[in-house]
Amino acid sequence: MERVAFLPFENLSGDATLDWVSSSGVRIVTDELLGGTARTIPLQVGALRDAYASGATKLVHGYVEKRRQGLHFEFVVEDAQTHRALQTLASDGDPLPSLDRLSKQIDTGAHPFSSTNPQAVAAWASGDFEKAVSLDPGFGAAWSSWVQARNAAAAAGNQEAKQQAIDIAARALAQSNLQSPVDRAQLEFVAATLRQDQPAQERALKALAQLMPHDLALLGQLATRETNARHFSEAARYYAAILQEAPDNIEIWNQMGYAQALGGDLESAQKSFERYGRDPAHTANALDSQGEAEFMNGKFAAAEKSFLDAHAKSSALLAGGDLLKAAYAHWLQGDLPGADKLFFRYLAFRTEQKDVLVPWRQAVWEYSTGRRDAAVARLSSVTGPAANIAAAQLALWKDPSKLPQDPAALKQAYERTPPAADGLARVLYAGALAKAGQKDEARKLIALWPLPGLDSDPLLQSFVFPKYLELKQELK
Repeated sequence: MERVAFLPFENLSGDATLDWVSSSGVRIVTDELLGGTARTIPLQVGALRDAYASGATKLVHGYVEKRRQGLHFEFVVEDAQTHRALQTLASDGDPLPSLDRLSKQIDTGAHPFSSTNPQAVAAWASGDFEKAVSLDPGFGAAWSSWVQARNAAAAAGNQEAKQQAIDIAARALAQSNLQSPVDRAQLEFVAATLRQDQPAQERALKALAQLMPHDLALLGQLATRETNARHFSEAARYYAAILQEAPDNIEIWNQMGYAQALGGDLESAQKSFERYGRDPAHTANALDSQGEAEFMNGKFAAAEKSFLDAHAKSSALLAGGDLLKAAYAHWLQGDLPGADKLFFRYLAFRTEQKDVLVPWRQAVWEYSTGRRDAAVARLSSVTGPAANIAAAQLALWKDPSKLPQDPAALKQAYERTPPAADGLARVLYAGALAKAGQKDEARKLIALWPLPGLDSDPLLQSFVFPKYLELKQELK
């Protein structure tokens, strides 16, 4: 796959009516290279530095000028690293055919633009989308731009713009000759988003992925959505598709590893994390990721080792958090005194960092590991900067009925929380399901172990493992 960056084309004709070639010519060419059988990744960039930042392998720049016989277009394709000209493409004639010839020269799989009407294209390029679609009702790019403009106005606070965007999208989708399939799928996605119709969004995105199988940003969006929807095998498939095109995309290896681990495929996850960790800048984080994958799947001895190795590589990575996770992993192997030793290493590290919440952290550890009386006694005598959180924690411990209990709200919180960080939401929701007699559904939710220390509400951290272990016993 070539990543081809297109710089803005220059209008050297002296004719202001051709300024749209400079502003929108690149959009036309990149549009033609998206979808179909094209195997080029087109990138619209404003300057060379943007092309380099995007990892472009080729650069394209060009201009239009007037000659005696009419308009003359000239485009140069360069190697992005050496700046050696690979091709010079010259064309005489009208803008649309010339731009179309350029896209076909770049990639023979390019498809036609969604309008061949020059007046409609000029109106679209100048921002007069209503005129553009009146001149060419099948002009998909113009309909899409119009909907996006109204959607942007809605985001800026225009109260009427959202409904206008919905209405325009509906009008566009009603056009039987709407060009192209990509534009139709994009309009369906935007319309579904405006209606907050999640299933329709999913269908439209998957249709787009079929039409644009080499669009890495789209594949990444789908992978993230599938991960958050807990469709882990589908998410891993999308991540794998990205890596087929861009095997050196280091972060994707990490994200795929989590999707595989959350889906229970620990062996594949380990390979992904190992690949991620080959980059020295990510070695420590790869070890931490591997530890979390092992912990969630109940492999506590392996998780402890991974966490300790991660801390040894970079103690600053999680501000000592790997020591805390190693302590939990050791405790869950059945050795509380040994776990305390690891936890005290964590406390010593936090003390060196001048952490004023050390007394509260120790009490949370004691409560989590079954020593409620010791935890309460510790917080009862706390003074100084940790006094406020100590008082709030004690109040919650004395009256656990204040914990969230509404099943609908817990379900919503669970579904909105990224899976790797959903420990508390998942455990509380599972508890609500078990209480309601839906024990099979609750069992599914506690198949993976929650990760320690990741909950957004610090006052609720201490409830995660006691509640989880109670559920494990209850749902045997």
